[in-house]
Amino acid sequence: MEIPLVVALWEYSDFRGRRRLFIEDTEDLSSQYFDGKTSAVGVHQGPDYEEWKNAHNGKEPTVGLYEHKGYHGAVLTLTVGEYHDIHRLYNFGDAISSVKFNPTPRKPHPFDSLPLIVEIYAKPDFQGRWAVIVEDVLNISAYLGSNFDNAVNSVRVRKGTNFTEGKKAVLFEHNDFNSRKEGKKIELPCGDYPDLGKSHGFADMLSSVKVS
Repeated sequence: MEIPLVVALWEYSDFRGRRRLFIEDTEDLSSQYFDGKTSAVGVHQGPDYEEWKNAHNGKEPTVGLYEHKGYHGAVLTLTVGEYHDIHRLYNFGDAISSVKFNPTPRKPHPFDSLPLIVEIYAKPDFQGRWAVIVEDVLNISAYLGSNFDNAVNSVRVRKGTNFTEGKKAVLFEHNDFNSRKEGKKIELPCGDYPDLGKSHGFADMLSSVKVS
């Protein structure tokens, strides 16, 4: 078995608390009672580090730390180093559920059509964390990180390059466009919505979005 890296996941920042070591892919950290419990990460050279680099034209080995089990959701990819607080460094603390060594980078896909441009904000009046959405999103947490799930309070909807008259953005309370669980949805034509709680009774409820 080739071991280019040894990865240590720590429960608390500054490498404190409980620790788990990994030398191979692990698709579910709950099997080690460590799901969503990582605040610091140490990525160390393994016994086969140099051999792996030489075999890959000097490329650094990496580890992918995934938000969901089975290597799904948002991923934090790291090389050898000490990461003392991934809450502050990457806003990824307490969010790791699976570990994969040398993951294949995700290939970007073309955006052939942009009917709507949706800006989402964590606080009313377009304040706080914000992000732009131009495609259907089944799971906000997996797409943007857990800090955006059920944490959106104002929205701007703009015309995209392929806008058609009457097109609306649809915001859903649950993942997968409420297909698995009954929930609230709201339809927003182009415009500014500074307080979804007051205007639509939809404060801190967004989990999926349809713009196509």
